[in-house]
Amino acid sequence: MKKFRAFTCSALLLSALLAVTPSVVQARGIVSGRAFDSYRLPNTTVPTHYTLRLDTDIHREIFDYTGNVQIRINVLEATDQIVLHSSRSEITHVQLRNGVGLSVPVKNFEFDEDKEFLVVNVGTTLQPNTGTYTLEIDFTNSIARNDQAGFYRSSYDDENGVRRYLGLTQFESVDARTSFPCYDEPGIKTTYDILIVCGIDYHARSNAPLRGIQLLEGGKKLSTFATTPRMQTYLVAWLVSDFKYEREVLTDPQLAIASWSKPSSVHLLSYSVDASKRFMRAMEEYFDQLYSMSKIDNVAIKDEDYAAGAMENWGLVTYKESAISYGPEDGEQRQVGVLTIVGHEFTHQFFGNLLAPKWWSYLWLNEGFARLYQYYLGAISHPELQLRERFVTGPFQTALRADNSLTVRPMTYYTETRPSISRLFDSIAYDKSACVLRMMNYALGERTFQKGLRYYLQQNKERGVVEESNLFDSLEQAAKEDAVLPISLSIHEIFGSWSHQPGVPLVKVRRDGNEYLFTQERYIANTPPEEPFENSWWIPISFSTPSNNAFEKLPAFWMPPNVSEVAYTIETVQDEVVSFNPHSTGYYRVEYEESMLRELIERINKDHTGFEPATRARLIDDTLNIAQSRGGNYDVVLQLLNYMQRETDYVPWAVAYENLRHMQRMLRTNEAVSQLLERFIEKIASPLLERYGGVYHRTGESASVEELRTIAIDLSCSGSQSCKDDAQSAVRSLASKKHYTMEDNALLCHGLQQSNAEQRKALQAQFSQALSDKNLDNPSAKQFLLQSLSCLGGDMTKVQSFAKYLLALSESDRTKALHRLLVELNVPLAEIVQSLQSELSQRRSNSVYYKHGPKLIFEIARYVTDPADVQLLSSVASSYDSWVASEIEQQVNANLNWVEQNVEPLKNALTRYFDA
Repeated sequence: MKKFRAFTCSALLLSALLAVTPSVVQARGIVSGRAFDSYRLPNTTVPTHYTLRLDTDIHREIFDYTGNVQIRINVLEATDQIVLHSSRSEITHVQLRNGVGLSVPVKNFEFDEDKEFLVVNVGTTLQPNTGTYTLEIDFTNSIARNDQAGFYRSSYDDENGVRRYLGLTQFESVDARTSFPCYDEPGIKTTYDILIVCGIDYHARSNAPLRGIQLLEGGKKLSTFATTPRMQTYLVAWLVSDFKYEREVLTDPQLAIASWSKPSSVHLLSYSVDASKRFMRAMEEYFDQLYSMSKIDNVAIKDEDYAAGAMENWGLVTYKESAISYGPEDGEQRQVGVLTIVGHEFTHQFFGNLLAPKWWSYLWLNEGFARLYQYYLGAISHPELQLRERFVTGPFQTALRADNSLTVRPMTYYTETRPSISRLFDSIAYDKSACVLRMMNYALGERTFQKGLRYYLQQNKERGVVEESNLFDSLEQAAKEDAVLPISLSIHEIFGSWSHQPGVPLVKVRRDGNEYLFTQERYIANTPPEEPFENSWWIPISFSTPSNNAFEKLPAFWMPPNVSEVAYTIETVQDEVVSFNPHSTGYYRVEYEESMLRELIERINKDHTGFEPATRARLIDDTLNIAQSRGGNYDVVLQLLNYMQRETDYVPWAVAYENLRHMQRMLRTNEAVSQLLERFIEKIASPLLERYGGVYHRTGESASVEELRTIAIDLSCSGSQSCKDDAQSAVRSLASKKHYTMEDNALLCHGLQQSNAEQRKALQAQFSQALSDKNLDNPSAKQFLLQSLSCLGGDMTKVQSFAKYLLALSESDRTKALHRLLVELNVPLAEIVQSLQSELSQRRSNSVYYKHGPKLIFEIARYVTDPADVQLLSSVASSYDSWVASEIEQQVNANLNWVEQNVEPLKNALTRYFDA
């Protein structure tokens, strides 16, 4: 029989007086006989308002806190139980009152620990439509936890080296319940009154504006906040700290925008305030919707204490410190980073906060919009940063890579348990969903799509809870009004084909005179299954020619699902070529018949400027990926890449760079073919380094130029003597530098590869000293040093273990560090895996490191091409659920298939290229 923790209300008082911990007993069974066979709340009752009071002593370095929550509830169906969520809190008193304040008897309460339910057994049957009840619960809890979730502690060292503590919240997805008893589901929205007691020298912030402060005895004060908008529990937030802020108050309408950090970093917050101001006003105008409160705060949390990265809490947004810090000497690339993360979280204030998903199945309605508009609204608020083109090199590429496996899930996907909900926060929810939304934006036309989203917000904001059909209805209304769809098509049919199916389409096209014939199938990066897929989509087909760009973003036609072939006529003048999906507006790959592909490659080698940069990037990415999926025609691939000796644009280079690094990864244990590939890469990339005037950053350069130069250093420095010399200089000057650029990181790594043992030892000591320096207040400088630590290769373990280092990095930084260690510096994969195994064995299963272990295991698995490494990696995965081992097995099999299919064809093509 399942075990519950059960307590009677009279026993609580006695146990409190005697200071006896209530015992764990076997339950008699739920009083009403209800079987909790689901992780969803039964919802016989719903909350209509919370009043939450917390009493903290963080200023005294006491990390326990007490709380009182009063939840007004309505009864929806007759019940003798009130079921809500609670975990970690010790309940000290429970009482229930009816609408006139009279006590309603409570028999006892019980915990279903698996489902994290708090079950309050009532001494009578509560009937619907009998007014409001108030459930009041007293509880204690602690912020001394190591999972960086719920209400937990962080710290910083002040200018005198004194450790200062603070308390913050991170509730998404299901950790509000670990901090106070609540109805912790995303579709349950209500209002909150929050009151927080803290030390008089500290202050509290929460979602809503501060309403008043009352001084209390014992050097404490009570902060009371205005009532929040109706919102779900995972958005509830508060901060108890002695942080300082930068603020700007906007008018018409009034809005106070502030960014908070530890006192010594306040001077790095000005850009985040300005970016927030510009983005917020652009967002309000674009969607014709005002932000719903009079303040919004950004809070910078020490990187090591904030695994979430950023969180869109309504009115109190939290970030890693390095994510929103910007110094006067930082380049434009840092501006791009600050703006896009602020833009992502601010977009959530509408998509996710104002409109909440009915259940986690529709998480993509939050994250897809936030990912898309961090770029597309950022391009409106900050046109100088050219963010729209960065969508193609960022989320679009990430989505295609994530969506090419056999076991990937669809966008809309139902699950219930804590671990499986956590796994929904993946590239499908963020990047693929953003790509599909962006595709619809272009397929309907931006004006119609914008109108549809305005309808979506206006028609649903009062109820505040949505599912995908609400979005489809609003887009349908706008599409019909503007007559942008064939009369026989509906948004529900079109969009549903994308949200309910996994995978990315591959559109195959062949030519017969001026008639082009199209088929579609699901694209898989490796060998497809023996049974063909049944996936099929409504696909908007776009194209361009030198004389016709009318359909370069708009669809020329919709390719229907479940048809064998579609024909479409395109009139061209003599010698014109046609490119399909030229701006990557459609979420699909294109495979040209070989004669068409060779013609495109011939033209691009003659004059690549005759094609838009996005068109060149799409051709590179599709050609390389299709070739690698089949061990295909690498002579054609090399002929295409050969033109890049003349390429100067960021977009094609960023896409090619990602593909070349994948090939390097797969060939890391094959020295002969790796050397051939490196020789080819140096040839096509060396002119790029010369074209941008060497390796050093110039003040005022765009982010694209910064990244292009970094790509050129990474790919060609080993073949350039001047670059090698500059790299050596970078090593010698590291100790004297106070400010670092993107290029410095790449140069430092190349310089270290040429350094002798004495130089490496000296640099290792510099890293160790700098990273432990409590006076290093610049988060960007600290981030640079952490990113560069992997340049030491195996020697870095004298400063920090591989596992501890990699687990502490952001996902993007971790990807770069692993490539550097395993590919560029040939660190044995087994050493990294053994380090991870050792680290995880010392961590409790609820620690943040342990919870993030699978992500690092998956990253490492992308490098496994030697069967000897498989067993070692599997042994680390064995401490997790079986799905982890299954994912690893799939990735390793894909790697081994790649090697079997591609090594010989690639080697032969490279040999012929250099012999020609």
